[in-house]
Amino acid sequence: MFAFALQGIFRFLNLALIPLILLSVAGLLYYFQPLLVSHTFQRLPWLPHIAIGFACAIAWQFGRSRLVYLGLILFAVIAPINPHWPFSEYMLQGHVSFVILTICWLMLSKDKGFSPNSLIVSGSILAALALTSAYLLPLTNTHTLVQHWLLTPSTAWLFRLWPALYQWLTASELLLILLSSVIALFSSIWRVNHSQIALLLAWLSYLFVMTHTGNDVKVLMVTTLAIIIAFSVIKDSFTMAFKDELTGIPSRRALMQKVETLGRKFTLVMSDIDHFKKFNDSYGHDVGDEVLKLVASKLSKVTGGGKAFRFGGEEFVMLFPGQTPEQVLPHIEAIRMLIADYDIALRTQPRPAKAPKSKPRLPAKDKIVKVTTSFGIAQRTKTHSEFEDVMKQADIALYSAKKAGRNCVKVAKQ
Repeated sequence: MFAFALQGIFRFLNLALIPLILLSVAGLLYYFQPLLVSHTFQRLPWLPHIAIGFACAIAWQFGRSRLVYLGLILFAVIAPINPHWPFSEYMLQGHVSFVILTICWLMLSKDKGFSPNSLIVSGSILAALALTSAYLLPLTNTHTLVQHWLLTPSTAWLFRLWPALYQWLTASELLLILLSSVIALFSSIWRVNHSQIALLLAWLSYLFVMTHTGNDVKVLMVTTLAIIIAFSVIKDSFTMAFKDELTGIPSRRALMQKVETLGRKFTLVMSDIDHFKKFNDSYGHDVGDEVLKLVASKLSKVTGGGKAFRFGGEEFVMLFPGQTPEQVLPHIEAIRMLIADYDIALRTQPRPAKAPKSKPRLPAKDKIVKVTTSFGIAQRTKTHSEFEDVMKQADIALYSAKKAGRNCVKVAKQ
């Protein structure tokens, strides 16, 4: 469990790097160039609205319903700033509770798209959250038994530790923030993706601006988050297009894009899992998928400057820019032996959904199977200068490895 959480934290930090940089730049601008920020939004008062509209349009186009709703929430944050905006007076009531509740709901939910049923369900939930924030939570702001329960002991110590909280939050809102922090923490570690990061940063940014009375910081925060929403959608779409969904390594489309950046000197390696169809027929497609993931994970660790791609089915391609077959061969041999020496344990019986009440019998030993791979190596030459020709030569070398008994490496005779 700890290792899984640690892995989630590192993945979160990796995906959140650019959004965090954007927020940091916005914060530095606000603190060191406040006049520049103020003058910019005075001259371009509709800039945040345009940014939100652009972000929502992109999120809508790619079916990211949660980010579209987040954009609407950001609009709700800055709408009360303009006194001429319709219903701005009513939006102030329960504003903090509504934003926090809605972001928490978005963190816990999934993208449902924009079908009529999804829109009706989401609209009903948003309406319920708005009514709850506007009419139920403010009731706890009075000195009632409920208020006394909220202050003792759940939030009283925070008010004593930081008396300035009285200026920004009520007891109910502070309790809501404490509960939402637990949701934000676990959902962001267990479900790490760009949409989740955008929601978490929106939650953190909103907590930050609540301690600032100026409107400039709200407008700057909303504009920055709108940019982060657009970035998250584009990045997720890029990942879906250029990363293989099953194995997690770059896909064939990413390979063809990489080809455009290759120089005149490179070596290409084609790899194929031996007897994969027989393996699939014997143990099932689920086990076959696990084998594909295993092989892909090993190939992705290849040294020597190579990069692995899934070409299709059980075939993989590795590119080595600036390398010759002689330089590549030791690294491919190391990967081949790494895969061949790996033991795959197949369960003799499926794991039960629930643990048995009585002491179970000792389970039968898992069946250990081996997987091997064959490799064909080819390099770009004057005779075979086109990428398709190099691939054909590598494929011929791979066929030679199959004929030689499999689980070996062959270099194309060019």
